[in-house]
Order: sequence, then structure tokens, then C-alpha cells
Amino acid sequence: MKVFKLLFIFMTASIFLNAQNILTIENDDISINEFKNIFYKNNHEEVISKEYLDEYMELFINFKLKVKEAESLGLDTVDSFINELEGYRKQLAAPYLKNKEFDESLLLEAYDRLKKDVNASHILFSFNNDEDAAYNKAISVRNEIINQKISFSDAAKKYSSDKSAINNGGNLGYFTAFMMVYDFESAAYKTDINDISLPIKTKYGYHLIMINDVRDAVGEVKVAHIVFKTGQGAEDKQLIDAKRNIDQVMQLLNDGEDFADLAERFSQDRSTAVKGGALPAFGVGKMVPEFEKQAFLLKNVGDFSQPFQTSYGWHIIMLLEKKPVGEFNELKEELKRKIKRDSRSELSKKALIKKLRKEYKIKNYPSVYSDFRKKSVTRILNGSYTTSEINNTVLFSINNKTFSVTNFENYILLNQSKGSDIDKLYINYVDFELIAFEESQLSDKYPEYKALLKEYKEGILLFDLTNKKVWRKAVEDTIGLYNFFQNNISNYKWSERLNATIYKCIDFKTSKLLRLELLKKRFVNNISNEEILGKINKKNPLALQIDQGKYSIGDNKYIDMIDWKKGLSKDIKLDDDSYVIIDVHSVLSSRPKRLDEVRGKAISDYQEKLETEWLNTLKNKYTVLVNKKALYSLIK
Repeated sequence: MKVFKLLFIFMTASIFLNAQNILTIENDDISINEFKNIFYKNNHEEVISKEYLDEYMELFINFKLKVKEAESLGLDTVDSFINELEGYRKQLAAPYLKNKEFDESLLLEAYDRLKKDVNASHILFSFNNDEDAAYNKAISVRNEIINQKISFSDAAKKYSSDKSAINNGGNLGYFTAFMMVYDFESAAYKTDINDISLPIKTKYGYHLIMINDVRDAVGEVKVAHIVFKTGQGAEDKQLIDAKRNIDQVMQLLNDGEDFADLAERFSQDRSTAVKGGALPAFGVGKMVPEFEKQAFLLKNVGDFSQPFQTSYGWHIIMLLEKKPVGEFNELKEELKRKIKRDSRSELSKKALIKKLRKEYKIKNYPSVYSDFRKKSVTRILNGSYTTSEINNTVLFSINNKTFSVTNFENYILLNQSKGSDIDKLYINYVDFELIAFEESQLSDKYPEYKALLKEYKEGILLFDLTNKKVWRKAVEDTIGLYNFFQNNISNYKWSERLNATIYKCIDFKTSKLLRLELLKKRFVNNISNEEILGKINKKNPLALQIDQGKYSIGDNKYIDMIDWKKGLSKDIKLDDDSYVIIDVHSVLSSRPKRLDEVRGKAISDYQEKLETEWLNTLKNKYTVLVNKKALYSLIK
């Protein structure tokens, strides 16, 4: 075992100018840049002294010694460590696997669209296993509408696969960004008012879109409502009663009665009635059209509507709050989250792949792929491709890294399904490996990513080994803990204490009643504190409060005010005219604590001892060299 040497190296000026390392542990060099990166991340002191740097360096050395030991024990090769680090690496890599310019344009586009509400109608032509037929039908119907042979509304009722068109003529009402699939949304925002788009393909089929209106975004509103329910298929009497009731409530509002009070008394939506009729805030497209229209017509907080009818019943609503679309910087993080969940995320991925295809050299071997395709296309189409042979023939390469036919086969086995297209699978596989290749280059391309990944790696190693050597050991090593406690029992002693009950009375009258009850308890009948509490607090539940325990000096301010002798104390009058009486049951002499009374503190102290001994062992095992001149260059 090597003798530990903590050497402070004072180099000559010429050597120091060329030095890149601030610390060496055995054969591992830690650069001044790595140290500064961690040091400044954890320190924001305006004044940094030699003493402060020395203390910090000592902690840094301890940290690095533990990491060095973990690596020497091979903890960085254990499966659990590799899997945990890989999870963190994926999270850290995600922000770097972006086409930042494209993503920023997506953010700005989404925000610009949020500032407008679009009212559109559509006609849906489902694919029904024949995409070309759906497209041709859409073109045919579009021509009928343009040539005024049929109105858009009638065409929607006649042709649309969206069955709601029978009732609404294809009108979707107002919507804004993120409320429709991206391709549909984009077509709607790019089509002029009264124009009809060409067929737009989404996962649902082909759409014809006609724009009815575009307005400045109304944002969100919060309203309260009073409703008398009818529902679909309501009888005439129910409809008449609901209308009569809502008119009566309207009259009460006009007479000056409070909306919230009327909602609580009369509204048949009992879940909101108890809250004065208040509904959660909502934006466009979240309520039935009639309700939404009335809500957004209200101008000022406190304004209320005239009675109106929806499919749910008769309503009156009052405006509680109006919230316009926020500024870009306010919404930026929320927009990022929405884009991540939205079909836009696929566009972002495609933009990254397009960027990487320009950055890296991809070389395909067409003859190899053609040969493989002939043998495999039918089985892949049937979703039944299997292979047991290893074929290391190169299929393509990214820069100098090659990918074999077997690599592609493994991808097929994981991703094939009935109807799979081999050519799409191949393109997807190349894209998959392209992104994986970019991930493998991140440490070289982005020093901050490399540094952060190293921090995570060392942090996991530090936790795992310290847990094994110190934290868990102190808890599980019951014999070691007991021996440590016995050897240091003088550190765990009770000082002199009072076993006492503290009675806090709200006023002098209560203190008199309490003292009488305590005298009865002592000399007449031994009633419990619970019984005393119930008797005195019968009219006022706050009249008397009781605490009981064992108290040392400083544990309780009232205990510190009295003479430490058995029996009832004098009344202690407080500044708020309340009173405290203390019943001292006994004075407890100083004694050593039992392990069960101080187990948490003993474990903590034992852990500290184990860590100190462990660090001393590491300091004897590894040679540590500190470039103190480089360290002191950080003084400010």
C-alpha cells in the first residue's frame, strides 16, 4: 500500500504557464478547467481566499479519491451502474439531438398561430384501403363546390366520412394551434377566408377545408354559470319549466341579487353551484358553440349574459376573468412541451436527420441491398421474416463506421409487422443509426455535455460506494454500531430533566378552574388530563391546551421560568393575558442515554467515523499531487 502524500507543488513560472492540471491522483490528471467548471457551479462567493480554496480542494480530493476507488473496484462495469448511467445519458443527450434552427422556427410558427383563431369547415374522405380513390373523390367534390353545383355545407352532409357533418355541415367552429393535427392546422392557417384547400392528407384521410373566418385570438376566459338542465329528448314541460326558471333568475339578477348566491341556490349543476357557479378557465373549441359564443362576447369582469339555450339546457353566465394570449417568452417552455407531444415532433426529427445527412458521409452499397431485398421482401411484407445466419456483408457506412446485413436484420425483427414495407424499414434503419452515430459524437462535439456526463457518472459511483462503505453499513452493522455507542457513551447523556405537564389557559378564569381540577385530581379522585380537557373546553375548545413530556433546560421557555421542584408551579402570566401552570411530576437526574433513545444520532456519528477511517485508507493508498499555484490563480 502506498503512503499517502498530499503534496503542494510550487512550480516555476515557466512550468506553471504550460501546466494544464490542477490535481493528480495516482495516474489520473484533473485539469484546471474541469476543477473550475465544478468550483464555479457550486460557488458564487464575491471573495475567494486561499483558506477557502484549500478547504474546497480538500473536499474535492475526498470526492475524487472515492471515485478512483470505485473505478478500481470495477463498479463502473456493473450492469446496474451501466443501465442507470445510460438512462441519464439519454436524458442529457436529448437537447443536443435537435435541429435548433428548425425547432426555433416551429416555436415561432406555433406562437404566431396562437395569436389567431380560425373558423373552418371540412369534408373528410376516409382512405378505406384505397388512398388514390379517396384523393380523386376529394378533387371531384371540390370541383362541384367551386362550380357552384353544391354548397360546401351540403357537400359535407352528403359526402363527409365525419358523421357530425350531418348536423353541423362540416363546421368545426373556432380553433387555434395544437387543437388539430399539424397538417390540418397548417392548411387551415395558410388558406384564405372563403377559399377551399386542395385535398390535405392526415392520418384520418383526405380533407377539403374551407375557411369561414379568422380573428384575433380571444385567449381564455373564466366564467360562472347558472343552468337549468333539459338535455336531449326533453319533454315540452321540462323545456317550459327550464325557460321559466332561468327568466326568474334573470329578473333577480336585474334586481341586484348576487350571481354567486343565485348559482348556489338555484343552479342544477351542483358540482359548480357550491363554488358560485365558477367553471375552470377555457379557450376556443372547449365548450359547445353556443356557450363559447356567449362567453367570449362578455367584455368586462362582472358582466353577465341574457338567458341562452344549449343542448344541455338554459344558461346565464357571468365573466370572472379574461386572459389574453401571453408573450412569447412566457409561453416558450409550454410550447416546447406541446410540440414534443404533438405531431410536430416528427417534423423536428426529420429536420435533424436532414441536417445529419449533410454533416456525415453516408455510403450505400446498392447491390448488397438489392440482393437482400429480393430474398426478403415477401417475408417482411407478411411480417414473418426470420433469420439464423450471420451476414457481415457491409450494407452501408456512416463516415468510417460500417453496418452489416445482420445489423439490419436485427432491426427488422424488432420492427416488422404485417404489411411492412422493406424500403421504408431500410430508410428508417439508416435514420436510426444516423441519430445513434450523432449521439456517439456528442462528447467530442460538445465539451459541456462531456463534462456533465462525467459528473453524473462520478456521482453515481460516489453514491454506490459510499452507500456500501458508510451509509448502509452503519445501519446494518448492528454489532459495530453497538460497540461504537458503548465506546462513546459519554457523548450521549441526558442532562437533568423535568417530567412535567404544561397547562396553557386562555385567561385567568380558566386558570382558576384548572387549578381547582388539579387539586381534585390530587386529593379527591385521580381524573385524567383528557377528562379535565373535555370539562374545561366544553364551551370553548381553545380554553385549555395540555403538553406532557420530559424537558431539559432550553427545551421549553415555560419550564425555564419555574423552580425545579415537585408539585404545582405558581401561575405564569403571559403578555397576551393567558396563563401557564406546570405540574412537575419528578426531577430526573442526569444519566447516560440508551441506544434506542439516541439511535439516529448514534448512526450519524458512526457513519462519520466510518467515512473518516475510509478516507484515511484511501489517502494511504493513492498518491495525491496538488498544483497549488494553479489553485491560487482562482483567488479573487
